[in-house]
Amino acid sequence: MLHRIIRSAVVTVVLAAFSAAVVLGTAGFASAGVTSVPVVVGVPSPSPLALIDCAGNTCQAIANSGTTVTNWATSTTAPNSVCTYAEYFENGTIIAESGTTCLSAGQQGNADWSNPGKFPAGAQLCTAWTGIAGKPCNTI
Repeated sequence: MLHRIIRSAVVTVVLAAFSAAVVLGTAGFASAGVTSVPVVVGVPSPSPLALIDCAGNTCQAIANSGTTVTNWATSTTAPNSVCTYAEYFENGTIIAESGTTCLSAGQQGNADWSNPGKFPAGAQLCTAWTGIAGKPCNTI
């Protein structure tokens, strides 16, 4: 039951932070950002999709328009004290990493990658945090 509550809280925080970043036009809600670049917010056509998945203690939210990803956010909850960083995967290969953040047991870590770019149709995009369970994935 506690695991479901934690997962629900992580999803809620990821979505809230992700929405705030898009609405406010900022890229850095993360404690361990990849590259912080200002985001220009406009009315895209077609509307960006929000792909969301959770596994273990980790969740990800991907904003995309077709195969172009405009924002890729991830969040995790530390089961114990750990220094960790997010890894971003395309089809099983690490393509980016966030900075390191140290978390206490129960503390949440966030990372945000703004404008990662275009991916091939059908690409599987996943995130994982070193030393923390879970590797959520979405297919573009």
